[in-house]
Amino acid sequence: MCTDLRLVQLGQHHVSARTMDFAVELGSRLQVVPPGQSWQATPTGTAVEALRWTNAHGYVAVDALGLDWVACDGLNDAGLSIGTLWLPETGLPADPPAAGAGPAVDLVHFGSWILGTCATVQDVREAFARVQPWNAQVGRFWPDRPLPASFTGDSTLPLHLAVHDARGGDLVVEFLDGVPVFHDNPGGVLTNSPTFDWHTTNLRNFVNLTSTDPAPVNLMGTTVDSTGNGSGLLGLPGDVTPPSRFVRATMLAAVSTEAKDAHAAVNQAFHALDLVHVPRQVAASGDYTQWYVARDHDRLIYFVRTYDSWETAAHDLRQLGACDPGSARRSLPLASC
Repeated sequence: MCTDLRLVQLGQHHVSARTMDFAVELGSRLQVVPPGQSWQATPTGTAVEALRWTNAHGYVAVDALGLDWVACDGLNDAGLSIGTLWLPETGLPADPPAAGAGPAVDLVHFGSWILGTCATVQDVREAFARVQPWNAQVGRFWPDRPLPASFTGDSTLPLHLAVHDARGGDLVVEFLDGVPVFHDNPGGVLTNSPTFDWHTTNLRNFVNLTSTDPAPVNLMGTTVDSTGNGSGLLGLPGDVTPPSRFVRATMLAAVSTEAKDAHAAVNQAFHALDLVHVPRQVAASGDYTQWYVARDHDRLIYFVRTYDSWETAAHDLRQLGACDPGSARRSLPLASC
């Protein structure tokens, strides 16, 4: 259960944010990756070579499960961000391609590949046209040590992607029937199951929602007033399912129309996440919001909070050396209580 949003109404400020909701403890760290690092996707063992690249863009990213090359979420020096969110409907082959044009890149490498090589959402579209995507089984990532709890060797990670850039571009990438499916995302919101097109259709059930309180009505001679401030949002779903969080996040993006400066825009983004995050024990599955991030695409600052800390860490890509090819790659811990 994750929620990603951009405050699309704040025209002069490009700020996005997301929650990472998961049951397995991810042990996430912040990865600082300067330009010039060499990478290779998961080896295929077939005639099709795994994609190799050198990242032209430096970035910061949040990893998971001790895999320092995984980018669950991140922001690069061009102001492009990527967020990976769970989508059970994902349909990519678990076996690598045996033939075909273009190198192969597995889904778990998508984050580091996109952050390192793309500057805009259009770049992301074009990048997928040159590769063959697949979804490597997690046993390939941990060949010499026990798998994390709840995973088996043939498990795959069904993910879709939320991409935002510093020009105001917003893109959703899903992988259905073996191919990438691209959706422009003018509302800037993504959650989980079902697929993105279902969520946008579902918004038709909530066209009555507004931040404006309704005027009193005359009901057969009786004046009926609204119950109080916020009455225009009566019917806003409050549970933590993906459809309900999608509706809430969309309304939050729609009504967030003013910010006096970039700091206020980031603050508003975090408060928006407060209304879609998942506290511990709410979901019997164990899912909860392990960390939150806000991304300032203009100033290149990546903000991180964790569930057990009141601290908000501001990671300036320039100050960290993420924009400097001569800087060293390194890992930083996330804030804890």
